[in-house]
Amino acid sequence: YSATIRGRQDVDIYPLVGGTLKQICVTEGQTVRQGQTLFIIDQVPYQAALNTAEAALKAAQAGEATAAMNYESKKKLFAEKVISDFDLQATYNTLLTAKAQVAQAQAQVTNARNSLSYTVVKAPSNGVVGTLPYRQGALVGAQMPQPLTTVSDNSQMWVYFSISERDLLAMVRKNGSIDEAIKNMPEVTLTLIDGSMYEEKGRIESVSGVVNTNTGSVQLRAVFNNPNGILHSGSTGNIIIPSLHENVLVVPATAT
Repeated sequence: YSATIRGRQDVDIYPLVGGTLKQICVTEGQTVRQGQTLFIIDQVPYQAALNTAEAALKAAQAGEATAAMNYESKKKLFAEKVISDFDLQATYNTLLTAKAQVAQAQAQVTNARNSLSYTVVKAPSNGVVGTLPYRQGALVGAQMPQPLTTVSDNSQMWVYFSISERDLLAMVRKNGSIDEAIKNMPEVTLTLIDGSMYEEKGRIESVSGVVNTNTGSVQLRAVFNNPNGILHSGSTGNIIIPSLHENVLVVPATAT
């Protein structure tokens, strides 16, 4: 069966913030680990925004401290019946307003810190770096038409192929259900584009529950380990499924 090979996880890398691409930390085809830095976007404006937010937080905290002192002072005056209940409540409301301003300033600091951290674009998973269409100095952002790169997890490869609806029906009838059919399927072999046989055996993991109305076929997915990195996402090949027959007569090919 004709097959298409895909990485276990192909992740398009887009930046969450915009700015000038200051540094490219990887090369095309490089193997990266999860959390490894891929790109660095200009951090100056985001660092300035964080500094501003932290200064605003300190001012809000000072305002809260002043409001708290005023409230404590008013409570003592109220206990001595120097001020009215209205004055005490007004002072308490001022304290609540100051507390809300502190919470708002803290949220702004969190947002600014997150935006600064987003300037360092890291690998979401282990894999291999794809093409790098942007160069240092390019203006990038979340709405770019093309990702910064693609990280393909090629430790295991997913191989997609299709079988006919007739074959699927025969499998279900023989095993009772699709799940049982998948469980009882033998290991499959992958033939590469150059005609060679891939050394690792694969196993079928899933069967699509929808029949393609145009082709009358159903898509299956097999998984192959890729310890040596021979398989690449986007490649093609052929899946060979052994057909097992019991209690039959075997006729030599030369005789037929």
